[in-house]
Amino acid sequence: MTPDQIAAAADILIGCRINAEKIGSLPESCRPQTPADGYAVQKAVLERSHAAQIGWKVAATNEATQAAFGITEPFAGRLPGWALARSPFAVMPGRFNTPSVEGEFAILLGEDISAVCNAERAASAVAAVIPAVEVVDGVIGDRKEAGPATNIAAGSVAGLVLGRPCFDWRALDLPSHGVALSVNGETVAEGTGAAVLGDPMNSLAWLANLAISLDEPLAAGEIITLGTCTGLTPVQSGDSVSVDYGNLGAVEIAF
Repeated sequence: MTPDQIAAAADILIGCRINAEKIGSLPESCRPQTPADGYAVQKAVLERSHAAQIGWKVAATNEATQAAFGITEPFAGRLPGWALARSPFAVMPGRFNTPSVEGEFAILLGEDISAVCNAERAASAVAAVIPAVEVVDGVIGDRKEAGPATNIAAGSVAGLVLGRPCFDWRALDLPSHGVALSVNGETVAEGTGAAVLGDPMNSLAWLANLAISLDEPLAAGEIITLGTCTGLTPVQSGDSVSVDYGNLGAVEIAF
């Protein structure tokens, strides 16, 4: 894509977010064709909306989500600073258009990852594990029809609510650690860290290697949310969401 095409695509996606609109896909004149195109547009969305990037998310970390997107591997999204909040969090009216929530493990990176790595090396760079809820509020109507590159382009985080960081996280067994998501007091979804590529640290290693390929290696201080343990649960105004992480505490959101 040319710089002008990247800018045009980014401006359309920014407009969708501002105006609470969804689109089927980007116009052919500025539609990304490859993952590299998609990540270039995604980066431009943050730059052209003057948003600081403070981390990443990993999406589609299980087969069910990949099937919904029509893909066979995860993809990554940038985390803008304005999307971050701390639990308990009360959502301002109109903040989201068609929100859904996912219970996830996030991490605080304690050191740079500047070389291709495996899960063990990626885990060694983690300072803390943080219970988190991603608020998904996509601007693409039919994700499978839109195609992988457009989904990447529109893949930045809409909202991420963090619980209390755990710095002694190596005492945890993340693949077996349970997560239960409740809406209005009723448990509606449950899962474990194994839903995230078998182990959330596999997800971190995947992202670290992608970031190196993009010439944007992961850096100390970044916050990274690693993929859903609970699947995607739609919510609406007036709902109260609580995601229980056992001895890691809970994340609370009032919509």
